[in-house]
Amino acid sequence: MPLIKQDRQWWCTTLAPTVIVTMEKYIERSLKNIIHFGDTDIFPFPFERLLFEDKFEESKAILLNLHAHFEKLIAQRPPLIEVRLHQVGYFGFRKATQIEPFWNAYYLAVVLAIAEEIEKTRIPLDAETVFSYRYGWNTNNSSIFKEITWNDYRSACLSKSRGYKYVIQTDISDFYDRVNHHKLENELMRMPNCHDLPFRIIKLLSNFSRTVSYGLPVGGPASRILAELALNHSDKHLHSKGITFCRYADDYTIFCNSQSEAYRSLVFLAEKLANDGLSLQKAKTRIIPSKELESIHAFLDPLPSSNPMADEEQKLLNISIRFDPYSPTAEDDYEKLKDAVRSVDVIGILAREMNKTRIDQTVAKQAVNSIKVLDRDLQLASLRILLDPDNLITLAPIFTTLMRAIRTMYLDLPETGKNLVDEWLLHAFRSNSHLVSLDINLCYVVQILSLRHSYEKQKLLVKLYEDTSDHLLRRQIIVTMANWGQHFWIADKKNTFSKLTIWEKRAIIYASFFLGDEGSHWRRHMRSSFDEIESLVRDWSKDRFSNSKKIPA
Repeated sequence: MPLIKQDRQWWCTTLAPTVIVTMEKYIERSLKNIIHFGDTDIFPFPFERLLFEDKFEESKAILLNLHAHFEKLIAQRPPLIEVRLHQVGYFGFRKATQIEPFWNAYYLAVVLAIAEEIEKTRIPLDAETVFSYRYGWNTNNSSIFKEITWNDYRSACLSKSRGYKYVIQTDISDFYDRVNHHKLENELMRMPNCHDLPFRIIKLLSNFSRTVSYGLPVGGPASRILAELALNHSDKHLHSKGITFCRYADDYTIFCNSQSEAYRSLVFLAEKLANDGLSLQKAKTRIIPSKELESIHAFLDPLPSSNPMADEEQKLLNISIRFDPYSPTAEDDYEKLKDAVRSVDVIGILAREMNKTRIDQTVAKQAVNSIKVLDRDLQLASLRILLDPDNLITLAPIFTTLMRAIRTMYLDLPETGKNLVDEWLLHAFRSNSHLVSLDINLCYVVQILSLRHSYEKQKLLVKLYEDTSDHLLRRQIIVTMANWGQHFWIADKKNTFSKLTIWEKRAIIYASFFLGDEGSHWRRHMRSSFDEIESLVRDWSKDRFSNSKKIPA
């Protein structure tokens, strides 16, 4: 389908006729945000993130064409999504959604186009009431949200609780799964929104939820913006009633001076949420004395690191592990981060956590993320603690955090470190560990295994490919086998191209460049059947192959 330059502009119903807002700007923002931060915080990043960076203008043109022919294309080539379970805590699971990357980028773009208007309708940030996902586009680093964290919310809760006798803690049951599309559409239509964007957003959501009229895909920033809009009514009801509260996503903390006042406030919140088809989690709803909240979350109001009474966990939690490699002061920032982490006994913290029946997830995640900036000897010591087979069950709630950290460090580890990681991961399969029974966990494991070839790994990946129906995992294995130069296997799999999903087809196109003349002949033969995205993947793969730049699994 030829790319067109028409229909790029739409009129905003509340703006003066001379003001035109271009969809192109929001498509650019969407692509830049995905390039910088990835498309979800749950799944491993798909390789299209690199394609967006290397072929920015071409990717933008495809999305503009999608915008111009939205109804036709969503009917002819609807978004392919993968819904998988990911672990929450020790025994909880939640659905997460991986959306085909181009459709996901478009979904983010149309939400960004009205995100500023959504933010204007919310309770102002300076009220220190609603903390989650406050929109604020940052041109310098392409971030969507202002730097406000869950810890900021909890710290504000601690501060406010000191003026009250009782505190309600509660959250919404299965919030993202229960957001009603019709009610969300009404909210979008009430806003000073533009043209047919509400229709497009709801059409996308309906497709993502497989025509069910409720639910937001979990994992990406577009859904977070819409989720905040879905709770806007309840927020304003509480605020107008004079109820003092703080909210972060689906977590509420409400402050009261008596138990009867707390009960009335809880009933009021439950009623307003019920009007939107939502309900509170019974098991997580409680009324407690404010002093109890202070004792539970004392670590969020830690002693200064310089105070000799501050323990190592407090010092660690006082450090901001976030690091922006694109910052103009990135080198200095990194050295400061390393110095801060060196001042803390990370090894001791990890050892103490591993000796618990249940880890403190906040502390453990911070400790795991901090090992990325430790000196090599300390990294190895940390890995030996974390990768002890006896610690598998203990680590379950932060398994993906650990996998991301190891993936970042792996190539810089000495041979002993690489061997330690490989042996631990292979042992997880030999022992049928439950940690590799979840598809998302498995994708992270394969990503690390792909970094270095061995025949045991190759045998394992071939078996995984044959045994799984997970398209994302199969695509990772195709890319890995190509990077390992396993021509016999790639040549066989390309013959099944017509039966594969778009996830796997794009990987086969990349893999075909490792087949020499056979791959060239196949691409010429298939040229007429490639759509515009597959053609772009072909051209991009050619560029990377010519420059000896492999695509990561």
